[in-house]
Amino acid sequence: MKKSIVFSLICLSLVFGGCDSKSTIDGNVLAKPKKEEVNTNFEPQSFALITTDEKFISFTSTPQGLDFDEFKNKKAVLIDVFATWCPPCIDEIPTLVELKEKYKDQFEIVSVLFEKDKTKEEIEAFMKEHGINYPITMGEENFRLAKELGDIKKVPEMFLFSKDGRFVNKFIGKTSKEDLERYIKMAIEN
Repeated sequence: MKKSIVFSLICLSLVFGGCDSKSTIDGNVLAKPKKEEVNTNFEPQSFALITTDEKFISFTSTPQGLDFDEFKNKKAVLIDVFATWCPPCIDEIPTLVELKEKYKDQFEIVSVLFEKDKTKEEIEAFMKEHGINYPITMGEENFRLAKELGDIKKVPEMFLFSKDGRFVNKFIGKTSKEDLERYIKMAIEN
């Protein structure tokens, strides 16, 4: 009887806790929600992030934020630094999809993949699976941007910029739809 209980427990732990080495989640790299002072004195430099559909999202960092070539004075922009293996990142996708649709004429989301080992095809499949309606960028430039945004080490982290490129707010960890929407409205209005 004891052996069958122990065997059952081992099987359950493998079913509910077992992951292959590619999907192992290290809790040390998941960001916990918190308020934190952000250094908004970005070092002026240019970036050109490449999307899965091979388009460039170009911008320059300024002491006040980010000046997006394509979106300047047109749309507020949310930079979403995420990973495909990150449960809070995945949990936020439906909210981001909904907010992107709701404010599509005044708001853009740029998801910055914080993983090195994903292929374009894998990310396209991930986007399709989750119904993502905003671009995801890939490549080394993502990591250079993560360094500029405060040397990001954990995900998810999001950075919101107003239509004129000024930094508005940083979100660490899973963020509620209400908080995101409140700040998005501020970024659109300013």
